[in-house]
Amino acid sequence: MSVALDKRLEEEGTRFLIYSQPPFLAEAFSKPEVVSINVPPGKVKAGPEDDRMFVVDALNKAPYSRFNRPPYGGGKNDPIKPGPEGHFDHLQPGTRQFSAATMYATVRRVLDIWEDYFEHQIAWHFETEYPKLELIPLIEWNNAQSGYGYLEFGYGSRPGGGIDLSRPYCENFDVLAHELGHSIIYSEVGFPESPEAIDPAIDYGGMHEAAGDLVAIVSVLHFNTVVDFLLKKTSGNLFSVNELQRVGELSTSREIRTAFNYLRMSDVGAEPHDRSLPLTGGIFDIMVEVFQKQLLSRELISEELARRSTLGPSPARDTDLAAIQRDFDEAYKGKEREFKEALLDARDYLGRLLAVTWSNLKPNFMTYHGVLRALLRADRNPRVSGGLYQDTIRECFAWREISLVPDSLVLRPHTLSECALDGGRFAFNDLDDETMQKVRRLVEENEARKATKTERKSA
Repeated sequence: MSVALDKRLEEEGTRFLIYSQPPFLAEAFSKPEVVSINVPPGKVKAGPEDDRMFVVDALNKAPYSRFNRPPYGGGKNDPIKPGPEGHFDHLQPGTRQFSAATMYATVRRVLDIWEDYFEHQIAWHFETEYPKLELIPLIEWNNAQSGYGYLEFGYGSRPGGGIDLSRPYCENFDVLAHELGHSIIYSEVGFPESPEAIDPAIDYGGMHEAAGDLVAIVSVLHFNTVVDFLLKKTSGNLFSVNELQRVGELSTSREIRTAFNYLRMSDVGAEPHDRSLPLTGGIFDIMVEVFQKQLLSRELISEELARRSTLGPSPARDTDLAAIQRDFDEAYKGKEREFKEALLDARDYLGRLLAVTWSNLKPNFMTYHGVLRALLRADRNPRVSGGLYQDTIRECFAWREISLVPDSLVLRPHTLSECALDGGRFAFNDLDDETMQKVRRLVEENEARKATKTERKSA
């Protein structure tokens, strides 16, 4: 789906420049990429601004707080104007204008990607008070935050302390995508109606952090530089990365490094970021397994290699990781385009799977087991896979130890006596007189309805 969207927007969308990763981290990401957003040229007003969001290049602004909320009414620079043809890809990196435009483009791009997967417009969770999202790109603050109706970003910190003005957070794709992911979850899943409705194990909080990471992961895999770098470093052997401790080489993306983890539920605590890791890893494992199945179905790798390189302990798993990597290197050589197509298909599968899953989650008393059931139901949806990957999902979550808690009521058996049944008839002996009278009245009313239906048919 998003592959088709990208092709259409190359011709119909408004162009911007975005860094796929901060340029100071690796040579591969030193130049910004041209991306097109799902708004035609001429429809993005100076700011930039459209019908969903707008940029305010605020001056001398203090961070918002619960005592100080949007809209911003202080000093600001003039809105940034588009070029003669309505595009913004003429702006030069290193300028405030570029920073402001790339923040807008990143947020809009991520929103476009996920509205495509959801197949509907994602309404802001703050729509009762604010019609548009306010974007504040550059305030003198060594932090960033997302809030009710706004995103405002400062700068990174220097090693010895203080603000590093050379590293604006508003140009960091991962950070912006993660924060927008929280807004998407608030809009599509909602939030618990009261503190008592949050699961004691804080699974709602863990789900929220995992969702932010997953939104960023799927979104960053829409950059050719990231996808090409990922495949070049691994030759498609994605399950090898964590074991070979090559995550740092693989990508500078924090979200991708987070997804490549070997943590299970028994390894983490209740803090939401910590608790999110098995869920993030388990869902990312699904994408990698689907990618491998795509490679196998296209005869790009052998069934033996797929078994040897799968996740977790298995009798078929080869412990000679160097041999596995050599085999992937050989399979990848000359088939770079086919491997990339398979990865993009797996990416879009995961995007659709998550969109359908999140659309059907309920925030109150949420558990990871409930998330697992929602994933299985989503996979059965015809517009996701029609149920092709049910066993894959179960296996990935079983390995992560995501299942029912031992004392869950669902695990408790129900005997005939507990269900008030005895040999196929009601066991009334234990009912009090008042309840007995209600039961008899209901039985009599039911028999009367049956008799009436029979008389009508006879007539």
